[in-house]
Amino acid sequence: MEWRELWGDLSHEIKWQFESQSRTVTLKRGESVYRQGDLPSGLYFVKTGLVGLVIVGSTSGKEHLLRFFRQNQFFGHRALFSDEGYHGSAVALEPTILKMISKDIVLSMVEKNPNLLLQTVKVLSKELRHCETHQIMILENQILVRVAQAIVYLKDIHPDHNWTRQEIANFCASTVSTVIKALSELEAMGLIHQEGRSIEILNRDALVALQDREYL
Repeated sequence: MEWRELWGDLSHEIKWQFESQSRTVTLKRGESVYRQGDLPSGLYFVKTGLVGLVIVGSTSGKEHLLRFFRQNQFFGHRALFSDEGYHGSAVALEPTILKMISKDIVLSMVEKNPNLLLQTVKVLSKELRHCETHQIMILENQILVRVAQAIVYLKDIHPDHNWTRQEIANFCASTVSTVIKALSELEAMGLIHQEGRSIEILNRDALVALQDREYL
């Protein structure tokens, strides 16, 4: 979710308070912002870089990529406001700079500013709709976005490994034939190039942006 959607029409004074009380978090590729199960400590805003939200299945023990957080987007708010442990792990997929506002500051600001509370409710309501849309996408087996996300994540975290179609299918909770079809479509779009088992990313930004189809 874009940061501006949370801030909306808030006064410059409130925005300044948030910015002045935030701290900078610098991460290398592969470093975690937080891990699945950790208690929330604050709200995170992406200044530069890319963060992946990954969940480990309770029964399979396999990693599944839920989504990306890009520049000017924020995350960590659902666990913060529900006061629950994070349902996934946030991992930097490239050198990343975040702004972090502590939980105490966020909750204090929300308590003092009803308009901020209203904006927060709107954001959470939109995200509920987005989650429902995402479930429909999975039920309808629209795998293209998930394969695109998987390629970016797997190549960023394990750049020297040539991932088999079976490994990608396992990561996406799909089938090899469906993954092969999606890879062909991504290649036809000019986003990747395949040569044997090797997959070369030609347009990383466009692969990442495909997830926005879920949020229309």
